[in-house]
Amino acid sequence: MNPRSSQSRLVSLAAGVVQEFSPEQVIYAAANAGFNAVGVWCDLETWTNERTEKVKQALAETGITALDIEVVWFRPDEPLDKHNRVIDIAKTINAKNILCVSSEPDISDTKKRFKYFCEQVAGSDIRVVLEFLAITEINSLQKAVEVVNDVSDPRGAILIDALHLQRTGATIEDVANLISNEATPGQLIPYVQICDATATLADSTYAGILEDAVHLRSIPGEGELPLEALLDIIGPGMPLSLEIRSRVLREQYPELQDRADAVFTRTQNFLTALNCL
Repeated sequence: MNPRSSQSRLVSLAAGVVQEFSPEQVIYAAANAGFNAVGVWCDLETWTNERTEKVKQALAETGITALDIEVVWFRPDEPLDKHNRVIDIAKTINAKNILCVSSEPDISDTKKRFKYFCEQVAGSDIRVVLEFLAITEINSLQKAVEVVNDVSDPRGAILIDALHLQRTGATIEDVANLISNEATPGQLIPYVQICDATATLADSTYAGILEDAVHLRSIPGEGELPLEALLDIIGPGMPLSLEIRSRVLREQYPELQDRADAVFTRTQNFLTALNCL
């Protein structure tokens, strides 16, 4: 096992980086690589009570934190309680955040679902984070802020993904303004997903945007995104999720542990060089 970093912030291996492996396997691999946090992919179609116990045990044995569990996707015509089981799982494994996205065409329906979800985590320390990305109806930072502000629940928050921030036209200054207006640090933005990529999107069709998000990301410091500026704005204490979905990484490191090791080591070098740990 690599020595766990003494970093003051949580740095998590995002679930999407290693999505083809089981959550409990990912937890052990993340810990062995040196991560102090991990993301949990929750597919309700295949998730069992046995898996909940295995994930809980893996987290207890490794001592790392479940930074988030994903993904809750709000879709039209579904009952409000469709994803309640994710909340139960999140509470059992002590996940810090539940990641949500929305395909509701009417933003008022997203607000309704988001409000309901925030209410369901009452009594826990879980935050419900809304992610904005170009292929969903909440496709801008502005819309995500509108939802969270209008719902006005202290458990509601926004997820900033460095790639989606760039692709949806928002700026580092926009993020800086949000953070400067927070009454308490982490109130609106409890953690940030980082990766690197090209500065511009080669194909702006739906297929191209999806390809970019799921297959074309790169290790921080190995692309063209303004990550140094983003990290400077969010400060040294905010948790980071390494959302590096990459076909190149999957092909180069088909084994789970090898991929986790590579992501940790190469990103650690980048963050250390910037004095961001």
